[in-house]
Amino acid sequence: MSAFTAAMRNQTRIVMTRPMNLASGLVTPVLYMTLLTAPRLESMTPEAATSAFTGSLLASLWAASLWSGAGILRRERWGGTLAPSFTGRPSPVAVLVGKTLGGVLYDTGLILIAQTVFCLVVHLPLVVPDPVAFGVGIVAVIVCGVASSLMIGAVLMLSRYAFQLTTALGTPVMLLGGTLIPLSLLPRWVSWLGWFINLSWLQRFLVSTLSATTWAHLAVGVGISAVYALIGARAVHIMIDRARKEGTLDLV
Repeated sequence: MSAFTAAMRNQTRIVMTRPMNLASGLVTPVLYMTLLTAPRLESMTPEAATSAFTGSLLASLWAASLWSGAGILRRERWGGTLAPSFTGRPSPVAVLVGKTLGGVLYDTGLILIAQTVFCLVVHLPLVVPDPVAFGVGIVAVIVCGVASSLMIGAVLMLSRYAFQLTTALGTPVMLLGGTLIPLSLLPRWVSWLGWFINLSWLQRFLVSTLSATTWAHLAVGVGISAVYALIGARAVHIMIDRARKEGTLDLV
């Protein structure tokens, strides 16, 4: 546990100094909120405003998770600290989860602050009929964000083209997640892919708290995220085993 908390604190300090995290945590959510609300600001209902708020939160966190998850391992490798970080006594998965959680918590905090300030400035009406369910949903967003980052970071590091794949995955997954554009507006031949993306189910759950809370949506989203986490953990072990056998990924 000490290694986990130390990794989390250390990663939080690191991301606090990085301009990319400030951009993804402050600029990106304001951009998304503007796109979702500006065309209908005068006629926007509280329900629609809250739906835009949650959609922007998930889309922004996905964008941040791409760089937090893949970026952690990539920066460790570039800095020559990958070997001591992931081949010591503490579990490499625990270390990576701690680092990822530190980054996700910081990013989520920035996103929530940016979006709240935006709503106050433009006088956007928000409504939360079921605050308990909504709060549980926000916690689930953080947990599922860690799972997504873990999978993204570990799986992409098995490839020589991690940076290129990180860039290529961003927009398609965000669109298929139904956060900015409802899945009902996408062609049927592609919208079904959203069923396998945790963002889609988390957005459905958060939106459902505005009327009749559907806990099944949350359960599916958490279940998919658990699969993401298992894939990420397995990829970490494959990476470590490959490094010890072949001396790749700077783990020598």
